[in-house]
Amino acid sequence: MNLLPDTYHIQQTFSAYCRTGEKVTLPGVAPARLKHYRRMVFNMINDTMESAFPIAYKNIPTRKWNAMVKTFFACHACQSYQVWKLPLEFYTYAVEHNWEDEYQLPFLNDLLAFEWAEMEVYNMEDVPAPSFTLTGDWLEMPLVLNPEHRLLSFSYPVHLMAKPKALLANKGIYFVLLYRHPDTGNVEFTDISPWLAFLTEQLVMGITVKDILEYAPQLGITDTDTLEQDTLNFLKQMQQQHFVLGFQI
Repeated sequence: MNLLPDTYHIQQTFSAYCRTGEKVTLPGVAPARLKHYRRMVFNMINDTMESAFPIAYKNIPTRKWNAMVKTFFACHACQSYQVWKLPLEFYTYAVEHNWEDEYQLPFLNDLLAFEWAEMEVYNMEDVPAPSFTLTGDWLEMPLVLNPEHRLLSFSYPVHLMAKPKALLANKGIYFVLLYRHPDTGNVEFTDISPWLAFLTEQLVMGITVKDILEYAPQLGITDTDTLEQDTLNFLKQMQQQHFVLGFQI
């Protein structure tokens, strides 16, 4: 719908005031009342971020967290019409403006990415799985995995701990698998090794466990006897937890 120039100008002026708090004049609006609109809109954004990133909100120093939200609110023109997607824009803004360095929080991108992924998986559209059977040959048959999942890699164990000092002391290489339970709809996650992350990626592409194990020596993994049994134990456990759905028909 096309707006009259004056109407568009008023809308833009009003939205700019709500974001920045800088004094404006709007026809027919008492200046003393404008601050109430700004407060209501800011509180909505603030509550959304606190709900989306509860671990970050609780463990990042209050002064830094408040500065992040206020900066995002004032400087970013939100694009999404769905409130639940605004945290993605907050996370993207943090990455693009290098908040890790600005606020001296090296683990910030990992933490926001993990918490956003939980929300994304929970709210994602249903993804139908291919046809499968519950019994089959674990080595020879392609497996069907829960398609409603994300596999993430981090430099800090943000899925295992929350305190900043603990995170900084445990920098390394971490992988976490998130998926939506097909019965409850809850988002589950599990810490996995680099090998199991590689395994998961290959299984998604339809490669059999046997063929994946044959590739292990090229990854520097030579203890293949133990590796095979450990791999099968993991997959059977993940079947019980509804990530491995079954065997491809």
